[in-house]
Amino acid sequence: MPEPVIVGIGETRVGELPGSTSVELQAEAVRLAVQDAGLEKGDLDGLLTCPPYSTAHSMLGLQVSEYLGLRPRVAATIDVGGTPSILTMLETAVSLVRDHRCTAVVCVFGENQRTSRPRGVRGTVRAATVRGGEAWEEPFGVSGMAIAYALLMRRYMYRYGATREQFGAVAIAARKHALLNPNAQLRAPLSMDEYLASPMVASPICRRDCSLVSDGAGAVVVTSRAYATGRALARRAVAVLGHGSRVSHRSINQLPDVDELPLASAAAEAYARAGLSARDLHFAQIHDAFTISTLLGVEGLGLCAVGEGGRYAAEGLIELGSPVPINTHGGHLAQAHIGGMLHVVETVRQLRGEAGARQVPGARVGAVLGNGGVESAASCTLLGEA
Repeated sequence: MPEPVIVGIGETRVGELPGSTSVELQAEAVRLAVQDAGLEKGDLDGLLTCPPYSTAHSMLGLQVSEYLGLRPRVAATIDVGGTPSILTMLETAVSLVRDHRCTAVVCVFGENQRTSRPRGVRGTVRAATVRGGEAWEEPFGVSGMAIAYALLMRRYMYRYGATREQFGAVAIAARKHALLNPNAQLRAPLSMDEYLASPMVASPICRRDCSLVSDGAGAVVVTSRAYATGRALARRAVAVLGHGSRVSHRSINQLPDVDELPLASAAAEAYARAGLSARDLHFAQIHDAFTISTLLGVEGLGLCAVGEGGRYAAEGLIELGSPVPINTHGGHLAQAHIGGMLHVVETVRQLRGEAGARQVPGARVGAVLGNGGVESAASCTLLGEA
């Protein structure tokens, strides 16, 4: 049975990229990933993508394939929400290669969310981010993602005594890591005083608790180890060690309590499939749409006890130099919000030893953990040296 491995990564510039459509950005990321692998575009016989937040698309996988001039065996659009969409694409690519359905599959996501907004609009474009069920929530003041996450964050603070300074530690760590990433949207330091003075968006969430609105794209190429070896591909392969996922709810009115969210179950399944545990991690990338997501993520991965995420972050244990640094590229809070795809790209880069000034010494196993919706769907993938 073929052993699937990641052989190429692509990452466009991020931030404000006026004049580029979502499809064009995705195509550029595919080109870069194929080039990185040492393949030709025509070697791809599978393409997986997920729809952008900013604009409605139908059959996007077909559209990107056609734009690239491909006629793959499989072209699909996968939408689970947030980072789980990216990790489900990766899991699907692994299955396609393992089952001999495809030889080389590219997983890609990207969009022009920042520059496609109408003038004067802040945050994401409303029409593209409706989740369904708003009729049961908006009359009670729950509109958009920030307010829903503010409810979750307030509950976490009430249950575990977390402080704003602890959430600030997450934002500051992300900014420190972004300073070491030449392709980061925010490359200026952030102090605790600046964090605390940041204007409120939906109390207790302030502006610095929120992820960025970004243009950009990323992609990874999956093939078999035998194919990579036979073609003498350009880059060191990275193995997909295990994957886990769980879903708990869809609507905000069905949101479980903070200790019942699905992150830990998804991580436990990934660990079990890989035969590993939290003690084996050298770093992790956690979907950080808001700072609360990072705290829930370190707890979900088992790096600290439930309710101890705030203390864990405040003690500097998510920063580079700690045993398991988190979001070494700056994450959604400081590099760019590209749906979690750049979390996967950064994980591969770390395992290759190509992360430059932010390289984790001796990195051999990394986790990508994320959620879609408001901690609704959770996925965890463990990657390691092949």
